[in-house]
Order: sequence, then C-alpha cells, then structure tokens
Amino acid sequence: MIIDTKEEASTLRRTKMFVVIVYVVSIMVTAIFLQLGKAIELAIYIVFSVLFLIFYWFQYMMQYTYLYFSDNGKNLVFKFYSMRLFYGKPKTISISKANFLKYELEMSFFNKKESLLLYQKTDKGVAKYPPISLTLLSKKQKTELKRTLFSLEK
Repeated sequence: MIIDTKEEASTLRRTKMFVVIVYVVSIMVTAIFLQLGKAIELAIYIVFSVLFLIFYWFQYMMQYTYLYFSDNGKNLVFKFYSMRLFYGKPKTISISKANFLKYELEMSFFNKKESLLLYQKTDKGVAKYPPISLTLLSKKQKTELKRTLFSLEK
C-alpha cells in the first residue's frame, strides 16, 4: 500500500499563497482606493492583520507534514517533510517489517493535531522515532495507515 499526500500538500500551498495575496490586496485597496478616516483605516489594517496572523498561527500549530508511506517490500518507508516555512528538510524513516515493534498516536492542539510515533527493535533495545504529523492525511488515509501498522505490531 502507498499513501502519498502530494495533492493535499499542493492544495495547502495554494491556500497559503491565496491568503497572502488576499491580505496584500486588501491592505492595498484600503490604502489606495478607500478614502476613509485614519482611525477607520487603521482599524481595517488591524483586523486584516490579526486575521492573517491567526490563519498563519493555526497553520504553524497544526504542523502540516507532507507524507509518503509505502509498505511494499520488506520495509516500511516513511518519507516526510514539514510544510512550515523554512522547515522543509526531507526526512526518511525505513523500518524492516521484521523489526517493527509498535506505533502510538498522540493528539495535541485541542485534539486537532495527530502525530504518529514509531518504535523499532534494535540490537541495543527499542528505538523511538520522532513524531510524524498526520494532520494532512484524509480520514481514509489515516485509517489505512493505522490498519497496516496494527497488522504488523508485535
């Protein structure tokens, strides 16, 4: 089985770009074309800026992550990178199905952000990998991923 969130990641990037464009155009239109009092213009700037910052704060807190998962072959392969600005360094985790121990799901940020923790048996004990955010996955993709990992748990 393969799970790839390429489409979801592209949609998120387009949405972020759209929000930036709407914000900039709104500020420009207010500054250039609307002849309102200084106090009203300032209030409009503050409202647009607060809404813009709330949107980006929410995106930051959700920590959307592009994820490619494959369980074909002898290994479980997770390729992922954060969709945050300046955090897009790709990472790969490859775990032999024979050494896969278990997985855990961790909820945070008002139970909106779901993260996957992976455990692997090694010669020195148990290795715990850093969490992988699952917030960009659809419900169907999450269910398939959980089902696959559950079937391999020991």
